[in-house]
Amino acid sequence: MALRILCWDHPRCVNPVRAAAAVWERQHGTTITVTARPLAAFNDQPISDIARDADLLFIDHPMVGTVAREAALLPLDRLLDASVLETLRADSIGGSHDSYSWDGNQWAIAVDAACQVAVVDDSRLDGRDVPHRWDDVLTLARGVPGSVALPLYPSDAILSLLSISAELSASDELWAEEAVDILVELVRLVDQRSFRLNPPGLLDLMSSESSDAPVYAPLLFGYTNYQRPETRGRRLRFCQPPSVGERPAAVLGGAGLAVSAAGKHPDEAAAFAAWMAGADVQGTVVLGNDGQPASRSVWLDPAADEVVGGFFSGTRATIESSYLRPRAAWWPAYQEAAGIRLAEALRRGESASAIHADLIHALDKARDKEPT
Repeated sequence: MALRILCWDHPRCVNPVRAAAAVWERQHGTTITVTARPLAAFNDQPISDIARDADLLFIDHPMVGTVAREAALLPLDRLLDASVLETLRADSIGGSHDSYSWDGNQWAIAVDAACQVAVVDDSRLDGRDVPHRWDDVLTLARGVPGSVALPLYPSDAILSLLSISAELSASDELWAEEAVDILVELVRLVDQRSFRLNPPGLLDLMSSESSDAPVYAPLLFGYTNYQRPETRGRRLRFCQPPSVGERPAAVLGGAGLAVSAAGKHPDEAAAFAAWMAGADVQGTVVLGNDGQPASRSVWLDPAADEVVGGFFSGTRATIESSYLRPRAAWWPAYQEAAGIRLAEALRRGESASAIHADLIHALDKARDKEPT
């Protein structure tokens, strides 16, 4: 028997999967092939384009509405006992497990957990306080040019705006004009390299020995790899993002392992996914091989927190209250198109009011196309 697993191309995903695959092969005699696709494809590529080439694949939770319609994946509740899924759900950090549930089915299992957080190079803050409010971020950016950066790759720009808006918007709105104001003002001040960087790219820059590397980023998806004690280069620290009011909002990320409808061994694939998501494997194989567990018991374990240099304790409150993105079938295409339009508008220096109006107009059109 052979399984094919499709990852996204970062050590946080590839390394723990390869390590888990090696253990599974020894225990079960299954041959497992591990491949990877770019992070940008993980964010935006339709699942139907890739599911035919894998037995297991990592997906982003906003894709579940689309996959439910297209039948590119198999519902895990038809492959695994309900007790297995409930055990995984009970141990999941924040909304990680539930984010892959749609229309009464479980479409993936959370084996990786993340949300947008802030990151700082404490060694280069020169005695300044870490910003707690967006006004503080703008003050730092104005006072020390080049000190603040923000990933402005299209998918990251739109999700950062969504995080800020989630704190400010009414429950039935996605985009708050005040949030666009904040983002527009910040973009005028941040390191202009931000436009070509996604989170790993910015984190690589901040952790490098470059003398002109930014020292603070207010919103990006966290990676334990850059806070672990053995990390190369400058060691960074992840923390709560800034807020406008009492409590910041932050978009939920992470990655779920899903079973392809085109695979030849769906039962074996589902069993592997459930095993890799279990607390024991999460706390040993995943954590020990650059992974970022989705198991709440691992996040609460002081010994595990020490392995990641305090990453779990520093960001746990944020992920426990993180914001779940829309998951209806119209969202992935809208997120991709809106991200491209937003990044271009920010680069051109368009006004916040014009950007907000464009996002709302495109949102209304996307929702209108959704079948009822």
